[in-house]
Amino acid sequence: MKLTILEKKTFIAMMAASFFYGFVMTSFQVQDIIAKKALHALDWQITILVMLWPISNIFSIWWGKILEHSHSLAKYYILTGIVGRLSLIIMLFVTDYYQYLGLMILLFSFNAFISPAQNAILQNNITPKNRGNIFGYTASFITLVSVIFSFVIGRILDINENWFRYFFAIVGLFGLVHAIIMSRIQLKKNHNSDRAFISFKHIFYKPIVRSLEVLKKNKEFAIFQRNFFIYGIAFMMLLPAIPKYLVEYLQMDYSQTFLAKGILSQIGILFLAPIAGRLFDKKNPALFTSLTFLLLSLYPLILMISSFFIGTSSANYIVYLAFFIYSLAMSGIVISWNISSICFAGEEDVSMFQSVHVSLTGLRGVFAPFLGLVIMKVFGIRAVFILAFGLFVFASILSFKLYLKMDDKKWKIPQLWKANIRKIFPFN
Repeated sequence: MKLTILEKKTFIAMMAASFFYGFVMTSFQVQDIIAKKALHALDWQITILVMLWPISNIFSIWWGKILEHSHSLAKYYILTGIVGRLSLIIMLFVTDYYQYLGLMILLFSFNAFISPAQNAILQNNITPKNRGNIFGYTASFITLVSVIFSFVIGRILDINENWFRYFFAIVGLFGLVHAIIMSRIQLKKNHNSDRAFISFKHIFYKPIVRSLEVLKKNKEFAIFQRNFFIYGIAFMMLLPAIPKYLVEYLQMDYSQTFLAKGILSQIGILFLAPIAGRLFDKKNPALFTSLTFLLLSLYPLILMISSFFIGTSSANYIVYLAFFIYSLAMSGIVISWNISSICFAGEEDVSMFQSVHVSLTGLRGVFAPFLGLVIMKVFGIRAVFILAFGLFVFASILSFKLYLKMDDKKWKIPQLWKANIRKIFPFN
């Protein structure tokens, strides 16, 4: 990559911070498995736990509005590091599910700040030709750390599962270091931002008004978010089903579940995120996302197939294949989820665009995991896998339809090639 001095400084800082964020990412990947096995959480308790991340994202629109009025991210990163990360040291004294849940609420609530803040850095400090590439390298490095840590902690918990408390204490300390490093990055805003004072009164309703304004003004962004919303419903329906399936149906131990959820589910991101980032920089975001949704649809399909082999040695290997396919698809979705908003924001401040995107994650998180739980209880776990497969495919089709309608010149797509595609797929 040919980087400017500012890009080099930003990239080095982000890579250094990524090492410590890899430990935090591990906690996101396995916190439901730990609750299921070490604290014997019930199905409905697991459902509440997996809802914390998406529901907490609703607060992202407030973070986005704050960032629109700020030229500095430092104090917000420090606040996140202390309250949302360092607080995990209290996990050393946790003895039941509800105490565990309380600390997870803190962890995920402040995580809603991370994505819009990161987008602000990428938009203002990194040129468009390098954004996907740089994000891909940081995502890959985060995943490398997470994969190694997942392997180690899985083996340790097989020896003594009560040591999960020390695992979270380490995550809390390293999460604080991540926040401190990111707070040192100086934000160089390249566009006009609203620096006017925002009152405490206005901060409650202005983000909602601004969010609706963004969606109404930018139709392509609104349609893109609709498609992501459908994908997200399928993704979150699976969340309460996965730990139950791995622990109760397949009776996997810590090493096996962490191999699936902590290692194989991220291996594609580890090796392919930089490549996916380069492809993203050159492709229409709707087309890129459509292809990743389609690949991801194989994940619940293969899980459903594995359910016919329960009780045999083949079941685990089929599940491992499903998580490997998942990781390949997620190498693209991680890129699309985190930086597509920059493409649609144009010259506007991306903070609010990404906050709308993240907050919609929270909106579907209010009902999608419970929908998955109800379907699992009433129709069985296979029904969850089948419905998720159908929704992933549907989201892929709608994203491809959006791609065919988007401005060719804006995205540098050959007109003749795209016209030929329209003949094959005659969307209105």
